[in-house]
Amino acid sequence: MTAATGPARTPKGEHRRRALLAGVLAVLEEGGPAAVSHRAVARAAGVPLASATYYFAGRDDMLRSALRHATAEWARSLDELERPTLADLARTLVRYAVEERASAVAQYELLFAATRDASLRADADAWYASLDHVLVRVGVPAERLPVASLAVDGLIVRMLWRGDPADAAATEKLLARIVG
Repeated sequence: MTAATGPARTPKGEHRRRALLAGVLAVLEEGGPAAVSHRAVARAAGVPLASATYYFAGRDDMLRSALRHATAEWARSLDELERPTLADLARTLVRYAVEERASAVAQYELLFAATRDASLRADADAWYASLDHVLVRVGVPAERLPVASLAVDGLIVRMLWRGDPADAAATEKLLARIVG
C-alpha cells in the first residue's frame, strides 16, 4: 500500500506516515538515496519495520512520497509570505538552508535523484516552480526570471555547502544583486 492510499487517513496513521517521511529525509541526509530502505527509514523514524512496509511499497515509493512532502512544505513556506519582500525571502532561505539544513540537504538529494529517475521529475519541477513563483511575487520581471531562479538555486546550494551566507542581512544583499 502506498502513502497516498488508505492507512494514513486516520490521525494515528497520518502521524506515523509523517514520522516515516521525516525518517526518509533523515536517511537521505546521512547517506543519500541509495541508503533509503524500509529498515533504515523505520529505524530513523523510531517505528517498527512493519510500519514502513505497510505505508510504502518500496524505496521508489518512499523517495517519491518524501519529495512530494518536502515540495509541499517548501511551497507552503513560500506561500505563507503574503506580500513577500527580499527581506522576507532572505529570512525564508536562511531558515531553509541554515536552520533546517537537514531537510534542505535531503530535498536537494531528491532533486538530484530526479535527474536519474523520471518518476521524480514532475515533483522536482513543482519544487522549482514554487521558487519561480515567489521570485515573481517579490518583483522579478519575467525576462529576468530564468537567470534569477538559477542564481537563487545556486545561492541555496552554496548556503548548504558552505553555510554562507548564514544570516538574513547578508542573504538579502545577495538577493538584491541577483534580482537587479
